[in-house]
Amino acid sequence: MSSRRIFLHSGGPLGPAGLAALPVFLGARRRVAFITAASLHDESAYFERARAALVPPPPEGAGLELVHLRWNDRPLETLAFAEALFMGGGNTYALLKRLEESGLVEAIRARSLAGMPYMGASAGSNVAGPNILTTNDWNVVALDRFGALGLVPFNINPHYKETDPAMAPYSETRDDRIREYHAVNANPVVGLEEGSWLVVQDGAVTVEGAARVKLFRRGEEPVWYQPGDRLPIR
Repeated sequence: MSSRRIFLHSGGPLGPAGLAALPVFLGARRRVAFITAASLHDESAYFERARAALVPPPPEGAGLELVHLRWNDRPLETLAFAEALFMGGGNTYALLKRLEESGLVEAIRARSLAGMPYMGASAGSNVAGPNILTTNDWNVVALDRFGALGLVPFNINPHYKETDPAMAPYSETRDDRIREYHAVNANPVVGLEEGSWLVVQDGAVTVEGAARVKLFRRGEEPVWYQPGDRLPIR
């Protein structure tokens, strides 16, 4: 992961801290392709909301130059023009299906390996891992292939929330589902609480934001990490 620059957000509003973090993460780069392919509704309206949040200069926004990358309208040309990529949230299965159909999976992987910064939120964070089998949403598009971009060696579970211990015996928890995943898969899973994100840079995975993340490893008890901590993943 040494040459990759990756920003993986839990989803929801970035908030002041997240908006301030993006220019730092991007360095001098400002021309960002924003992918709305995870949206099952009005993609143009989604892009306009993203632009309203990300384009204004700090502290109101992140000061980005946002370009709408439409998965069904010359997406490879738009990607080639961009200095960085932001993969928006929505339905993870629809997102991966559209990335595959448009030829973007291999193109994004190649650009990321070459050092292009990748930013994702929710579904956009899910597809950065080896597969999307730890997502929370429904497979409404009947996707039958689950391998993802493979930009990082761990899976994401966004919007992670620990179940109230008093209720855990009476309900299926996120932890239960992740244990099921590890019954047949070996790679780590990171649960991102709302308001948290990971920055992958210089071979290190660092927790940032205002919330914790929970690292699940096969055969081990899960461990919480706080903002500023580095995850023992390489």
